[in-house]
Amino acid sequence: MNQLIILALFSWLGFTPKGLAETNIIYSCNAENSPISDNCLGCICEGSSGCTPAAGCSSGNKRCGPFRLTKEYWISSGSCVTNGDDPTSALAFENCANDIRCASLTIRSYINRFQQDCNGDLNETCDDYAMIHKSGGFNCERCISGTKFWRGFSSCRRDVLKAGNTL
Repeated sequence: MNQLIILALFSWLGFTPKGLAETNIIYSCNAENSPISDNCLGCICEGSSGCTPAAGCSSGNKRCGPFRLTKEYWISSGSCVTNGDDPTSALAFENCANDIRCASLTIRSYINRFQQDCNGDLNETCDDYAMIHKSGGFNCERCISGTKFWRGFSSCRRDVLKAGNTL
């Protein structure tokens, strides 16, 4: 429902969301002071691909890198780039998504933009950030408990907590 309202507003203003995102008028990469911890980021990576560094890009839906980022996610995060890259270059998305450092900045920036309590427990935690990563900033309340992503994420979370660390 929220997406329909946003689309209607953009159309009324004479813009398309894709056009706005591609010109990056709305948001720029901002990973500073992100609430997501390194351990949480690691578990999101585990859930996404088993944190395979050389995950590359899939054909078809173009999910790239160890976090399996889409170009739309990358644009919504503010189009973070690897050092010296231009966010408007044709390969900027793939270069960033396949670089663990840049992909991590992308997720931190995305969480900074969309952070919220997705599961309704009145706390923003790593679980919420994982839900945002998997379902997007506008659909994070969607149940993902039976997904391969959630199983991988939850297994990692258990291991981190069992070792006495925090998320």
